Amino acid sequence: MRIHLTLIILLLSVLTSTAQSNSAQYYKDKANEYIEKQDYENAMKTLSNGINEMPDTVFLYDMRGTLLEAFGLYDEAIMDFKSGAEKARENKVKSHLLANLGGTKHKIRDFTGAYSDLIYSIKLDSTNIDALNNLAATCKEINKTSDAIKYLNQIIRIDSTYVPAYINLGFTYQGIEDHNNAILFFDKAISLDPSEAFAYSNRSFSKLKTNNLKGAMNDINTSLKLMASNSYAYKIRALIEIQNKNLDSACDDLNKAIELGYTEQYGKEVSELKSKYCK
Repeated sequence: MRIHLTLIILLLSVLTSTAQSNSAQYYKDKANEYIEKQDYENAMKTLSNGINEMPDTVFLYDMRGTLLEAFGLYDEAIMDFKSGAEKARENKVKSHLLANLGGTKHKIRDFTGAYSDLIYSIKLDSTNIDALNNLAATCKEINKTSDAIKYLNQIIRIDSTYVPAYINLGFTYQGIEDHNNAILFFDKAISLDPSEAFAYSNRSFSKLKTNNLKGAMNDINTSLKLMASNSYAYKIRALIEIQNKNLDSACDDLNKAIELGYTEQYGKEVSELKSKYCK
């Protein structure tokens, strides 16, 4: 199982104040140039220089926070999203920063903090799909399953093509062991976006639970081709290999999951599986 969190940057026209737009635009454009060249160090320096010069420019915090989050620097990203949210004046802008803040707190398993930020986010903007999606994922983690389903269905009413909502509905039904319904939602997500790695990895888990080992293996291999950095997918493939009694392959995948940071993001399950099966 793997939740699908959303993290986005709002359009510059929404976030930029008229007083600082020209100068802030320079830093934004320059940082994007570095990002396109995969020169992330200079992109970060550029954004930091912009923030030092214009410490009240909300979208620079948002952009730097998103870059920090992409590299797993969650504590630093949280600081930027929090600073941006505190400085934002418009409800939609503040809601956006809070959605990113809550989504990042979720990634470090601070579910209480994430829930508080995300509830505030949707109070400010009830149509913020990303906030609703992150809130549903957090509700799943704190045993508010009915609330999670409610928020996800709210998203689909707003936008019936929003793939993460279907993935998270499937994930939520997995949590109550309803794998047949879960598979239907993952099927829908894949029909909308055949390149969505999380939909394949989640569907793989449900197929494993319904004893479709061949289908589970096909799905997890497809997922890993699309996203080789997903530690959760390696755990799922290890579980399939354990069922197939291929313990050497299972242990290789468990080691890979640990290497990719499974324990920090999801807990001790992989380490426990390794202790049990990899002597």
